Amino acid sequence: MSPALELLPDRLFLRRLDSVAVHELPGFIKGRHRKQGEHGRAGEQFIHELGGEFLSEEVRVVYDAAKRILGLRRREIVRAVADGGGNVDAPQFRYVLELGVDPHDPSRAQWQRRVHLLVPATSLPSGFDEVFPVACNELVVPFVWPSGSFDRSDLFDHLVERLEDFADRHGGSVEEHEDHGRTSVTTTDGSHVALDLDARELSLRIQGVDGPREVSLEAQRRFSELAELMLG
Repeated sequence: MSPALELLPDRLFLRRLDSVAVHELPGFIKGRHRKQGEHGRAGEQFIHELGGEFLSEEVRVVYDAAKRILGLRRREIVRAVADGGGNVDAPQFRYVLELGVDPHDPSRAQWQRRVHLLVPATSLPSGFDEVFPVACNELVVPFVWPSGSFDRSDLFDHLVERLEDFADRHGGSVEEHEDHGRTSVTTTDGSHVALDLDARELSLRIQGVDGPREVSLEAQRRFSELAELMLG
């Protein structure tokens, strides 16, 4: 029997990751601040101080836009901000914004934005994506490893083969990074599908499409076959 992933569509979310140099953060003042270059609590606190005001403002903008565009009352929506993070919770979505040290380069900071849709994308108004000043550009579906006695190498082989099947049918190229447990396919139109065994995530970026609603709808339309391949 071939190994098959168990996708968790109920935990699907939209994401955007942006890496910026620490000195490009809005609170950085040349001559007053030195460029931080370390992981750990001190580095995180420094970045939180630099980006805290901007983070709070973006959370407020999302809150205000959601009330206006979705017709929500104050009692229906909640916002919160803490060091390095903030969120907005509404009946239709949960929005999370986080700022921290880039895990790949301590001289840089990473913004992570996530939107969890709590209703089907088809039920959202056409202007829903305008709620968010920075659009998510990646759809992420968590998965669990298949049951049975398959080891990591067997599973990786199987997943690469499924991506190669998809590329053969629709065009594209497959990349492998077995040591890091990652493989991906880039389609002829520039869209990108990636599998990360360590993070246990299937992610999708569609060339020229962004925003939680639009990415979700386009992914359903264009990549349902790929999801079936991952399950088989």
